[in-house]
Amino acid sequence: MTILSLKNMSVHLNKCALLDRERYSAEQKSALKLWVVLARCYDSFAQSEAVRIKGYEVTPPQFGVLEALAHLGPLKMCEIAEKLLMSGANVTGVVDRLEEKGLVRRVMEADDRRTYRIHLTDSGGKLIAEIFPTHAEKIRLATRALSTKEKRALTELLKKLGKSVQKEMRQQAA
Repeated sequence: MTILSLKNMSVHLNKCALLDRERYSAEQKSALKLWVVLARCYDSFAQSEAVRIKGYEVTPPQFGVLEALAHLGPLKMCEIAEKLLMSGANVTGVVDRLEEKGLVRRVMEADDRRTYRIHLTDSGGKLIAEIFPTHAEKIRLATRALSTKEKRALTELLKKLGKSVQKEMRQQAA
């Protein structure tokens, strides 16, 4: 191929869509639209949360760990990973940084010295107690476009969707 034909191909690809949306079924189009809307909605919430907590010098994953510990009590690393949908390695890094800041501490399990529970320190408890009420109010304000009934319905629909995706993943892995 000559440089000229490569240049023409590049111009053609930049002017024309590579994939034709009209070839997708109505069900595929609907599913793809839902995926995009879900992703954009999540991104909006995540960006808003990151801005809110930035002044407290914690990252969103660190905030998630503090919030989980505040609501659920001391947890094992694997439990934190499961609750926050994070890998074990990511949880370890997040907990390491929270421990360096004096916000959490690892406590060895009495019956299994290989296992630790992560506990909030007094400083960690004070920080999450300061942050969380504002966080909860901002989430309330962010979702006020929906009625209480709509929030319940959307919650149930998203749970149903998430469970079906998890089931599909388990079936594919088997």
